[in-house]
Amino acid sequence: MLIYLCEDSESDALRLKHHLNTYATKHHCNMEILLFSSGEEMIQYYKEEKRYPALLFLDIYMNSQDGVETARILRSLGYEGGIIFTTSSTEHAMASYEVNALYYLQKPYSHTDFLNAMSRCDTLLEESNEVFTFSVRRKEYSLPYSDILFFETGQHNVLLHAISETFTIPGNLTQLTEDFASVACFLPVGRSYLVNLNHVTGILQHDLIMEDHSIVQIPFRKRDEVSKAVNSWFAKLEKEPTHPGLS
Repeated sequence: MLIYLCEDSESDALRLKHHLNTYATKHHCNMEILLFSSGEEMIQYYKEEKRYPALLFLDIYMNSQDGVETARILRSLGYEGGIIFTTSSTEHAMASYEVNALYYLQKPYSHTDFLNAMSRCDTLLEESNEVFTFSVRRKEYSLPYSDILFFETGQHNVLLHAISETFTIPGNLTQLTEDFASVACFLPVGRSYLVNLNHVTGILQHDLIMEDHSIVQIPFRKRDEVSKAVNSWFAKLEKEPTHPGLS
């Protein structure tokens, strides 16, 4: 699980990293923490390295670009993971709603306060433990399942459509469909697509509309089956509780 920690105070960054390491040890999760001292540095890394975190901690008051503006930029780049703000003031609490932040952690905070923040991320962190690892031109990538929109059959390869970009990966869709058979949110759509239902926004006539506005065509013989599966998934999501609001 990858976590970004953006904090221009070294002591605050080390303190938060200690809380995270304690949490990881207790919950037996593999956690990689990347430290950044500015929003600009973090955004540059995000864009260049294309390693997308499950969760990021952002200090609001930093010397250059503040945390709220950094969060806005990340959301505009397609980041859909969790955001927790850390700050010494509640002045920007309302602004954090604009970027769908999970929590507003006010300094100084105790380990109990930190655990309260992490409790808002339970579902997100569970999902982020599941990643798809692949190589492109000898460079290895690990994408959380939640970042994958859909797979599409290509010419002697597979197109992986992720939130921020599309990758061309070796292999075939038949094998991928078998590999993802036990993952409830992935639905095969004919022989050409494997779709993450969490990123389907609707059905228009005989097509699935994806979150990035891509169109996934449903084969004629699969229309009833796919429509039923999508509608059942939507109904399931409506029944699930959402995260509570910021404290």
